Amino acid sequence: MDRIQAAIARARTERDALLAGHRPEPSAVAPQPDAIVTPTPGAADAWSALPIFKPDAAHLEKNRIVTRDSGAKSAPFDVLRTRALQQMSAEGWTRLAVTSPGPGCGKSTVTMNLAFSLARQPDIRTLVIDLDLRRPMLANLLGLTDRHEITAVIRGKADAATQIARVTDNLAFATTRTPVHDPAELLQGRRIGDMLRSLEERFAPDVILFDLPPIMVSDDAIAFLPNTDCALMIAAAEQSTLGQVDICEKELAAQTSVLGVVLNKCPYPGDGQRYGYGYGYGADADG
Repeated sequence: MDRIQAAIARARTERDALLAGHRPEPSAVAPQPDAIVTPTPGAADAWSALPIFKPDAAHLEKNRIVTRDSGAKSAPFDVLRTRALQQMSAEGWTRLAVTSPGPGCGKSTVTMNLAFSLARQPDIRTLVIDLDLRRPMLANLLGLTDRHEITAVIRGKADAATQIARVTDNLAFATTRTPVHDPAELLQGRRIGDMLRSLEERFAPDVILFDLPPIMVSDDAIAFLPNTDCALMIAAAEQSTLGQVDICEKELAAQTSVLGVVLNKCPYPGDGQRYGYGYGYGADADG
């Protein structure tokens, strides 16, 4: 894990140099994530009107979603939540993407745990969107059986309010069940930008959390990342290689701001992390 952290630190140094003078200009069709969005006066009512879904606690626990309540199991994610919120608040960011080098790193599980940890902050309204469209996972992890399809909203064929489920007063999920075969095209067109701005205006979430596909599997995540303010990369201990971490952080840095790297699936967690999750955050993280 020390070697991975050294690679993370090296990649972050190179990223900072990249950001200093070589960040590519957004394409002509890419929406601007830092554009000012004015919520509609009825945003609170629109949020409250979203249909309620109450997840089964045993189902969440079975799927390693452990942050509904505070405690030793939730502690690593709570630290991640607090650090992410501090940085995002300082920069005025609201759109946070979660991705990984390859499959099996646990990015969807981390996304879910981060979401429920955020939900324990009563003043923060969080919307989670499943954009891993080749292999959508969040509905299954949540235990949601309704056939919500966020892709129908992107294509303009469904109203967003019918495809979003609110699980707490301040946490809602926009999921999909049907894999799509053209996700990159769907994730980089004007429609996705229009949908995001509409969601922000209509529901006024404080944080939008995106579960994106792995970086090295396809170009789907790269297509969408210009729509985000920042990103977390989830690397799996003893699975993600140093080269993968290095390549993926450089790719992320070329598209958005890299908020941090989470080292997941640590086989020998320290005290208070017995559930099997470790976290690396920043150049001096323990891993």
